[in-house]
Amino acid sequence: MFLKTKNLKSYLFLLFFIILFFALSFPVSADKDGNGKNSLFVQGYRLLDALNEEGVRSTEIELFFSKNVVNIMVNENNKKCFSLFNEEQGIIPIEIQMADDQIDREKRHIIKIISQKPLEPGKTFQLTIASELESKNGIKLEKQVKINFVPLDIIK
Repeated sequence: MFLKTKNLKSYLFLLFFIILFFALSFPVSADKDGNGKNSLFVQGYRLLDALNEEGVRSTEIELFFSKNVVNIMVNENNKKCFSLFNEEQGIIPIEIQMADDQIDREKRHIIKIISQKPLEPGKTFQLTIASELESKNGIKLEKQVKINFVPLDIIK
C-alpha cells in the first residue's frame, strides 16, 4: 500500500507541473472588455543627452509603447498629446519625432520627445502624455500618463 501511495504522489506531482507548464505557455490577453484588443500602455522610456547644431545641450526622451503609435492615420493626433513642464520654467517647448512605420517598421512603437530649451540639471521635470494618444488600431491610453525625471549634469 505504501508503494502505491508514493507512486500516486509522484504522478500527481508530475501532473501538476505538466499542467502548470501548459498554463504558462499560452499567452493571456490583457484586455478588460474581452473584445480581443490588448491595451495601449507605455512599456518604458530612456533619457538621452544630445547637442544641437549650435552646440546647445538638449534632452531627448525616447518612449516605448505597446502598439504602433506612429502610423500616418494617428501621428498628427498623437503629436498633440505630449507636454513637458517644470515648476520654475513652466511649459517647455518640445519637438516630437516619429519614424515612418512604412519605411522603418522597427520604430513603430517609439516616439522621441526633444526639449527645445536646455533642461537644468538637478531640477524635476514632468512629461505628460494625454489619454487621447491612440494606436494604429484605434486603442487609446486608458488614462493620462505622467513621467517625472531629473536630468543629471554632464560629467567632464
